[in-house]
Amino acid sequence: MTQPVRTVWLDVSNTLDVNYITGFQRLTRELLARLTPLSGDVRYRPVRWCVECGTFRTLNAAETQRLSTFVASTSLPRSRASQMAEPLPQPLKSLARRVIRLAPIRSARDELARRRRLRDHPAWHAAHRIDDWPDDSWFFDIEAAWHNVPHRAELLPWLAERGLRTTTLIADVIPFQFPQWFDANQIELFSTFIEAHLRHSERFLCISKSSERDVIALAERLGIRRTLNTSVVTMGANFHRADQNIARPSSAPEGRYLLTVGTIEPRKNHGLLIDAFDLLRDRHRDLSIVIVGKAGWLTTEIQERLRTHPDSGGRVRWLDTVDDRELDALYRYAFLAVQPAFYEGFGAPVVEALANGVPTLSSNGGALPEAGGTWAEYFDPNSVDELVALIDKHLAAPALHEAKRLALADYQPPSWEDGAADIEAVFAIGATGDHPGPANT
Repeated sequence: MTQPVRTVWLDVSNTLDVNYITGFQRLTRELLARLTPLSGDVRYRPVRWCVECGTFRTLNAAETQRLSTFVASTSLPRSRASQMAEPLPQPLKSLARRVIRLAPIRSARDELARRRRLRDHPAWHAAHRIDDWPDDSWFFDIEAAWHNVPHRAELLPWLAERGLRTTTLIADVIPFQFPQWFDANQIELFSTFIEAHLRHSERFLCISKSSERDVIALAERLGIRRTLNTSVVTMGANFHRADQNIARPSSAPEGRYLLTVGTIEPRKNHGLLIDAFDLLRDRHRDLSIVIVGKAGWLTTEIQERLRTHPDSGGRVRWLDTVDDRELDALYRYAFLAVQPAFYEGFGAPVVEALANGVPTLSSNGGALPEAGGTWAEYFDPNSVDELVALIDKHLAAPALHEAKRLALADYQPPSWEDGAADIEAVFAIGATGDHPGPANT
């Protein structure tokens, strides 16, 4: 008797298209690397949408390689209009950029781009397009798919018509909880994405108990009258410990430094760390801070504060781009890791810091206490005094600090293998809850 096989299709369009890796792209790559080789009754197939094909297609060899090994592109794609404006004097260049963003011009450009895509549509797509979906197929939105086309309000019913069941990974729902941290476009993109899944999808895989509670509360807030079928899946981290013999990086300041890792965005609360440093800098002349993370949205004020700080480039260092080896070295020589975020859906930087043996101070926002457990020390993200007191305690008590560092030799971080196993358990044929959920009304 032939063993039944289930196919799980995963859209990786965003992960392949962006020229960087943040939390979602890393998560997608790490989990897929562990899911695709697994044998058994479930097959995981990464796909991407093709506008010209009007359907999803499987990846070619180059895309498969890019998914497994990220290499940043040194030449980013630019529109023809932008290239034509480049030689112009700056005032004319600025005017040209404003003109090409006007609605009629943008519409004409989009139509020309569509015609070029049709003309240049690769012939090899014919062998990769998916027109017939196998029985017992699932579609799994694992990445930051609110940026993807088609919009999920259109795509999910389209998939349902073809017999696919759908699910998504929930990292957080903070654009609903804290709209002040996002611009209107981000809120609109995410809101339409998550509401479409809440109305059409059967399963919700949450990366923490905190995210699970939040998405259930959001469904109630939106008037969705069904019980969500949720599961919590383990998130791993890049948890290899830095080589003890790795050289101190030139980007690290002399003396003791506080390290925080994360995109510069409002919820990361970098201002609290700078406030704490400003209160400590005169009493501890060997203390510095290192902030690792690319610039995000709505952060003009904090970026300006970092660039104009009296110690900018010296005792206050913002590194917007580091490779994995440099980050390993920064962890290796950090005095303390600090995660001041107001809210996190999981807290991978806390796990990575603890796994590298760095005593870690974390806010108690969102899922961060889940990530740090009893290994981290916690403070209120609205209280600079609490953070200063914790830092002061470590600065003033070398024996206590060293004991905290030594204790981390026993820390066992969650792994990506754990996360892949949790996902396997959700999709396994015959698993609990392996049946179509009720349609929402």
